Amino acid sequence: MNANIHGKPLTGRHVALMLAAFFGLMFAVNGAFVYFALGSFSGVSEDDAYKRGLAYNEEIDHRERQRTRGWQPALEFVQTGAEQGKLTLNIIDADGNNLKDLDVVAIIRRPVIEGTDQGLSLVYDKDHYAAEVSLSGLGQWDVSILVHGGGFKEPYRLDKRIWVK
Repeated sequence: MNANIHGKPLTGRHVALMLAAFFGLMFAVNGAFVYFALGSFSGVSEDDAYKRGLAYNEEIDHRERQRTRGWQPALEFVQTGAEQGKLTLNIIDADGNNLKDLDVVAIIRRPVIEGTDQGLSLVYDKDHYAAEVSLSGLGQWDVSILVHGGGFKEPYRLDKRIWVK
């Protein structure tokens, strides 16, 4: 069986050139992807990730001590504008009482963009802690709450991911 291309018979040379062109194109495209991937984001989110990994047992112990407090936190973000909202935190102790005299700090980070971190204090008002938040973009944000006080040396930590639409 002979195949013809524009009246010429298909030879082994034609097939070899087509294969070389195909794989050459694949190598060029993959090389471009690798070049742009290496030039954009290094993938390193923590400079001391190895040391933090080794100290992870301490983090587990901290979480266990935190759990034994019996606190029941409820963190909520209500969007009030395009890039604005209200962050509220209600903390109930093991006896079912609202905790009032605490120092509550929030750290808000954008997981994919560096340099947008902001810290703010939540103030106790009526039955919860609250703060107005102005964010620099839509999308996902990570909120870390640190609560100092309540008769404990270590801060109580609460992490939540919020979505700003």
